[in-house]
Amino acid sequence: MVFLVAIAVVATAMAVKGWQIASFLLAGVIVLIGLLLVMQVYRAVQALRRKAESVRDSARKAEHHYVDVLRRIVHFVEARDSRSAGHSERVGKLSGQIARKLGLDEARCEMISLIGELYDIGLLAISEKILYTPARIGITEYREVQKHCRMGYEILQPLEMFQEVLPAVLYHHERMNGTGYPEGLQGGEIPLESRILAVADSYEAMTHDRPHRAALTPLAAMNELRRCTPAGYDPKCVEALAEIIHLPALERVACLGRTAVA
Repeated sequence: MVFLVAIAVVATAMAVKGWQIASFLLAGVIVLIGLLLVMQVYRAVQALRRKAESVRDSARKAEHHYVDVLRRIVHFVEARDSRSAGHSERVGKLSGQIARKLGLDEARCEMISLIGELYDIGLLAISEKILYTPARIGITEYREVQKHCRMGYEILQPLEMFQEVLPAVLYHHERMNGTGYPEGLQGGEIPLESRILAVADSYEAMTHDRPHRAALTPLAAMNELRRCTPAGYDPKCVEALAEIIHLPALERVACLGRTAVA
């Protein structure tokens, strides 16, 4: 490059003196200098892209590590009470299955499944005395529990990988008729991921023991979900769950049982 610049200076001086060949020489040198500059800029841009990709890769690895730590924390906390042990893991798995039944693409299904394992992480900020009380909680305690949706949302918000499905965490207690929380959304205002989580969460909660009640059978839980649909739950999500748990077979077994008793 320095050599070409020197030639350009000499050619310029020759052109000033009226040497015609110097003009052609100068034009050629300028073109070469331009090409070299373009190549240098291209190499610099490629180097920056490689560096940026390396930074993004490091960020992705850090996020996955952070998520793994959060999952371990959730599982450890839930394991302290046998009634809640494994709840988030089951909700995550079931949410992914419902998403697949609804025909969502696999990448989105996997993300819904993962967010389903962490959607209730905000409960870590709620007193155990409230969460595990054997009696029904009062209005003051209920308002305290309601805070967990926004707390969970804020905990997960820094993670880039969750940005598309993050609203599911904030709105998984919204109901189709607008009676849910935290914002009283209704119908299509509620993100699909939130509607999926609402069904998976409610079904898993009903089919396992809780401090204030015993577990329902899968059939009884499905009947309750259907009773609360479409006012509370998305009918498509509920019917997707019915297919997953093979509801017709459960109904036939229950019918045979009633017949045998009669």
